[in-house]
Amino acid sequence: MNYQALYRMFRPQAFSDVVGQTHVTKTLRNAISKQKQSHAYIFSGPRGTGKTSIAKVFAKAINCEHNDDGEPCNECAICTGITQGTNSDVIEIDAASNNGVDEIRNIRDKVKYAPSESQYKVYIIDEVHMLTTGAFNALLKTLEEPPAHAIFILATTEPHKIPPTIISRAQRFDFKAINEEEIVERLKFVAEEQEIDYDDEALTFIAKTSEGGMRDALSIMDQAIAFGDEHLTLQDALNVTGSVDEASLNQLFTEIIDGDVKSAFTTYHQFVSDGKEVNRLINDMIYFVRDTIMNKTSESTVEYDALMGFELETLYQMIDVINDTLVSIRFSVNQNVHFEVLLVKLSEMIKGQATTVQHVATTSVAAEPNNDVLLQRMEQLENELKTLKAQGVATATSAQPTKKQAPSRGAQSKNAFSMQQIAKVLDKANKDDIKLLKGHWEEVVDHAKTNDMKSLVSLLQNSEPVAASETHVLIKFEEEIHCEIVNKDDDKRANIENVVCNIIDKTVKVVGVPSDQWMRVRSEYLQNRKSGQSDETTSSVEGEHTADTSEEVDVVQKAKDLFGENTVNVIDEE
Repeated sequence: MNYQALYRMFRPQAFSDVVGQTHVTKTLRNAISKQKQSHAYIFSGPRGTGKTSIAKVFAKAINCEHNDDGEPCNECAICTGITQGTNSDVIEIDAASNNGVDEIRNIRDKVKYAPSESQYKVYIIDEVHMLTTGAFNALLKTLEEPPAHAIFILATTEPHKIPPTIISRAQRFDFKAINEEEIVERLKFVAEEQEIDYDDEALTFIAKTSEGGMRDALSIMDQAIAFGDEHLTLQDALNVTGSVDEASLNQLFTEIIDGDVKSAFTTYHQFVSDGKEVNRLINDMIYFVRDTIMNKTSESTVEYDALMGFELETLYQMIDVINDTLVSIRFSVNQNVHFEVLLVKLSEMIKGQATTVQHVATTSVAAEPNNDVLLQRMEQLENELKTLKAQGVATATSAQPTKKQAPSRGAQSKNAFSMQQIAKVLDKANKDDIKLLKGHWEEVVDHAKTNDMKSLVSLLQNSEPVAASETHVLIKFEEEIHCEIVNKDDDKRANIENVVCNIIDKTVKVVGVPSDQWMRVRSEYLQNRKSGQSDETTSSVEGEHTADTSEEVDVVQKAKDLFGENTVNVIDEE
């Protein structure tokens, strides 16, 4: 008997043999055992993941005379005939070469005839996305109203090319790429069945190279076994795939890091002389950097650590540069030039990173003062702060006679808020109203979030009520632009007022103040109020000290009511 390829020899003959597609096999087994199978299925997914194999197993299970809980027995005449391809009721069609209207019309004409030896006729159409528009239209009516004895299984790697009218008439199963651990386990089973010695590193490499395809993994393994001498080694797998081992890649990256581009060129050309493919080499470099990133984030100890000393951001940039080269060489005639340029790019990028790091380190060391210098600097800053405080008090005192005069800093933000509006709030502010609003402010923000008021949420998230009366509320905003929006945009302000009304059951007018201006505004208001009350007292009671004192006490008490006793500090200016 002629030798069979491993992927054919070990093709799944039952649902239990299938690797990595439990969500498909379990559903189909249950449907068969409960006799609730559909008339049409779409199997979509990457190549070599078991689409056609499961279709044939399904055809056996649905027709098996002794199926066990949805599994075919693989012993009866029908199962044997389907396995050997002699059963005329299981028709497998390659849509890539039979994609015309005439072929589909032929299927449509013959599907109405009853099966000759099985219970169901099963049509397996592989690569169904290759059908023409006319062929899909010819198949449409048959899928919509098929005979009771007919089942269609449409397999494809590109489901997006199938018309929605076809997809909606079939049950769709999306096959997934098989993970490396499951592929390795299957390869071990095949090697033991074939009585072949192997190295674990070889099977792991084959599983990674196959990129989730079991058929690809078995084909690479078959090729590596033929290349070697009855013992499957990592080097055999590397040779048949044109890949480079991690030790050689580590050497190449070490030369790049050292800036020895000439040696890197020599190493690369040695790879080419050994028959390594440029595409595969670039892919191996990407995987090497990726493995370094994984090892750094998991803090693992590795043998090949050429890149372990770099920051993650540098490694991300490396992957981008290498990937750009992979894309460009696909359309290039001379791939060697692109790869050599890649080596230079990586070397220069690493040099730039090293220069930047060295510069930052040198600057940090040079700028680091000793303790004496720090103490002197702190004393200097304290003296400057005392001077500024004194100047600030003098400025505030000189500004008292002119009630409407505003500091220059406030003038910069005069568009964001109005001192007149703020004064209206503070004139009648009291503890009870601000306590009520602060206690329910989180509810106000949550109400905006719950009702999908995205524009309000962005305004209210970094806000806080700082003063409130029966009719007004003063809200402090972290961002000055948010404060300006609330004060200028009538709609936004009305929306906030409605939300507040819903929460505290009280109608109030909203006024905004920037967070960085609030302390100055509060101080200015107190100074202006104190100045105004002193003038009134003087005019009404000619120099009576008791009235003056009474008014000053009122101002102090008002400040304590507004801002709390712990916040207000009374200083005797005399």
